[in-house]
Amino acid sequence: MHRLFHNATVHAMNPATGWTPQGRWHSHEMPHPNTILTSEDRIVAVGDYRELRDLAPLGTERTDLGGTYVLPGMGDGHIHSAMYSRSLIEPDMRHCTTLDEAMAVLRPFVEQARADPTVTWIFGGQWNINAWTTPERPDRRVLDSVAPDIPVALSSLDLHTLWLNSRALQELGLDRTVKDPDGGEFERDEHGELTGVLKEAAAIPIRDGLMQSDVSGSIDSYLPLGQRELLKRGITSIHDIDGVDCLNAYRKLHERGDLDIRVHKILRQEQIQDFIQRGIRTHSGDEWISMGPLKLFADGALGSHTCHMSQAWPGTHDHGMAVMEPEELEHWIRTAASAGIAAAVHAIGDQAATEALDAIARSQSMARAFGLRHRIEHAQYLKPGDVPRLRELGVTASMQPMHCTTDIPLNGFLEDRDLVAYGWNTLREADVETVFGSDAPVEDPNPFHGIHAAITRTRDGLPVGGWQPHETVPRADAVRCYTHAVARASYEENLKGCLAPGMLADFVSVDRDVFAEDAEAVRDTVVEATVVGAQIRYQRED
Repeated sequence: MHRLFHNATVHAMNPATGWTPQGRWHSHEMPHPNTILTSEDRIVAVGDYRELRDLAPLGTERTDLGGTYVLPGMGDGHIHSAMYSRSLIEPDMRHCTTLDEAMAVLRPFVEQARADPTVTWIFGGQWNINAWTTPERPDRRVLDSVAPDIPVALSSLDLHTLWLNSRALQELGLDRTVKDPDGGEFERDEHGELTGVLKEAAAIPIRDGLMQSDVSGSIDSYLPLGQRELLKRGITSIHDIDGVDCLNAYRKLHERGDLDIRVHKILRQEQIQDFIQRGIRTHSGDEWISMGPLKLFADGALGSHTCHMSQAWPGTHDHGMAVMEPEELEHWIRTAASAGIAAAVHAIGDQAATEALDAIARSQSMARAFGLRHRIEHAQYLKPGDVPRLRELGVTASMQPMHCTTDIPLNGFLEDRDLVAYGWNTLREADVETVFGSDAPVEDPNPFHGIHAAITRTRDGLPVGGWQPHETVPRADAVRCYTHAVARASYEENLKGCLAPGMLADFVSVDRDVFAEDAEAVRDTVVEATVVGAQIRYQRED
């Protein structure tokens, strides 16, 4: 089946068709392309409507794009898609500024659970203590006052802390005798009793275990909700961080013919030995579902001060938390690399990034032998000397622009430190491969919100001129980090990321020219249609 998508300004982002890195059309030989001709799921040609109309065979289906602007399909290089999908139907406390407001959000879900015997746990959260204007702290007793009779497990906004009520602690068999794991903490009160707040290695395995158990409900029922929202935002490909249950759910969607986005599945540590034994390597799979790197944790998060810093947090002796010691990190990177599996190391603090790069360097010969592209996830704070190491080791920086603008109020501690913070432009100038994503549900997965953050480094217009404006990037680079860079990070730059003959016909039609609009207007870009494999998977309704 041939299709002719026409009546649009097509930003192919392919230099061979006259598109420059500045997003300008410079060819004097041909008009700006306004049409895409496809065959099956591939692009045949990008060019002028009259020429491609004459080239198209009899019976070609025509789709009028209504004078919109076309970009390559957007990618999200770091997303918890199952958790994001669940967040659409769970209590969301991200906008709460007090403990009382958070409990007000929770109450209707407790009432619903009491009326529905099939609901045995309440999940959700996205609470952000750094946004609270009152001094209260999360505690199991507060949750008990609202939900004494049903287990409640609420993740923090950064997903690194879990807040449980007494019933949940009881169901999990947790009491004052439990020991803190390496790289984690069960928070306790002055009497040694659990407060219900779990951090890092104490929280994440329990969170993931609950999410992959029967008590979390059917992932098959809510994953399509998230897929719909991603398509609505122009996203055609994702790098998913969630567990093997999410992988299996995507496979079921694919088998039914209902998978509409392409998934690069990042692997979890608890399943890696099984994947190795089955001979699964990074980049194995097909054009719809492919296997990614092994996700490892070097440290925690900024909001909880558990990211591992080379200097202590102001006024303390606390450097944050090494979730995994350097020797263990090196062991897992080497184990994975020897089996042809790359590593994606979560490292927010500068010391965590240094230790991750050290570990990667020690198995570099294996990485080169298998053509692996290791990654540092987040890379929010870097020592200046580690920037060229990223390039030398061929490590991709997987970053989330919206984290920068969300975290502006938390970054006062950087004033006297020589660190590269959310250093997109520094990395660009050092020729470091950089890929953008959202970390949803931590942030909204809308890539145009991320592009706006990358080119302005502001939120709600503040600070005027942007926070550390020298780290903003040109628009074309911001768009590239959501398109070509996402494709390259999944070893698929020859399949997608730009619009050219032979590439997958994945593209998005939007209501404005993101290369010409005022920077503030970029954030409000509206997706008119999302096309994956030459099929319209989403179309905005009037």
